[in-house]
Amino acid sequence: MAPRSRSHGPADAPQPSQQFATGFRRYPTNRDALNKSAVSWMEGKRVDDDVGPYWRVHDKIYDLEKFIDKHPGGKDWLLTTRGTDITEAFESSHISASAEKILSKYYLKDAATPRVSPFTFHDDGFFRTFKRKVRPVLQKVGRGPDWRMILIQDGLALAFVALTMAAVLRESFLAAALGGVVLAMMSMCAHNFFHQKDNWRMYLFDLTLFSSHDWRISHALSHHLFTNTIYDFEISVLEPFFEFLPKANKTWLQRYGSYFYSVALFPVFFYLEALKKWKMIAFGEQKMRPENTLPICELAVFCAFVSSSWTGLKLWLVMHCACSVWFSFIGLTAAHHHPDIYHEGDAMRDNPDWGLCQLDAVRDRMEVTGNLFLVSTTFGDHSLHHLLPTVDHSKLEYLYPAFFETCEEFNIPFQFVRQWELVCGKYLQLANVTPNTRSPGYKEKTKKLI
Repeated sequence: MAPRSRSHGPADAPQPSQQFATGFRRYPTNRDALNKSAVSWMEGKRVDDDVGPYWRVHDKIYDLEKFIDKHPGGKDWLLTTRGTDITEAFESSHISASAEKILSKYYLKDAATPRVSPFTFHDDGFFRTFKRKVRPVLQKVGRGPDWRMILIQDGLALAFVALTMAAVLRESFLAAALGGVVLAMMSMCAHNFFHQKDNWRMYLFDLTLFSSHDWRISHALSHHLFTNTIYDFEISVLEPFFEFLPKANKTWLQRYGSYFYSVALFPVFFYLEALKKWKMIAFGEQKMRPENTLPICELAVFCAFVSSSWTGLKLWLVMHCACSVWFSFIGLTAAHHHPDIYHEGDAMRDNPDWGLCQLDAVRDRMEVTGNLFLVSTTFGDHSLHHLLPTVDHSKLEYLYPAFFETCEEFNIPFQFVRQWELVCGKYLQLANVTPNTRSPGYKEKTKKLI
């Protein structure tokens, strides 16, 4: 649909940095801050949602204080989101109707203002219809990981340990680099686990220089729920080097420079994020968590069992450099960037059903779908994962019949694309300065799985 006009109350005053109209009622607080972080994103959302010490779901305010320790997914989810509108998170995380019954026990009052988010969750809409269709399927197969998923995740962890030992014992930079690639694959697999209830495998993600706790915010609560919009942290944190939104004032360097400076940024991207995290911890802007020490423990192992600390440091740096390159390349070409894919500034569809808007901002690769190893290590089955992020990757394949049936019911010609299209699409979107004036949708007929 045509971009929505903004309301003009004091709280919704236009921001100078806003380049185009948007479906959201507010431009995100802290979006253009110099030091962007998961913590600053969440603090900004608390300001924008303005629900005090409570939680908002749709147009009602709830006091979940007494439910925090009872939350089946772990208390961190509720502690982190206190003071925000969690409508999208609640809807996408809870598939059964029982969650709404539990939520009703903690009702406090009706919200006094409209939601900042434009997305809807009508009972007869695409997303809730899809959830109803998958409930009996998930009751039969379950939502958690099966033996194949455990084998892949634990097998990658063992391979990482073996390559680390080889790098240390032989002082092999090749083994360190291969270990970094396996570490990246293991962390992408572990991302499947940090979307779920608290479990030890999610901390395998912290063996990189990233933080699973921070990524639960920046990825699960921001990117997944507000994909390719101004509230998507994974869009804003890359700016101004990677400008994926179709802004008219992009410089030549922003449009075409990434062909060259990606080579310099990808190897150090993880280091930059780690430095930012440790700076925030040092200055008391972020709490130290036990899992934050895992990369330091890695470094200690490298330095303790090689001929010199300098050699150990170099091996450790090579490992995380390889990890950063592999993760960054896959992450930016997996699903979200092409001129045919919705980005904030493009015309939204007339029906802002959250599920349909998710499909507008995601594509799936035909080379990956159907292979659980590739799905779990390259962010595969991405549309289903975005719609139902707490369902384990190993169970998504069982949901395709219900998904295709729902797409047909709502006249959505779901599309699979080639990986190469998304690799090229990343650069095409970076160069793009012209927003789509038509609702994005899907422009080709359905391509069957091969």
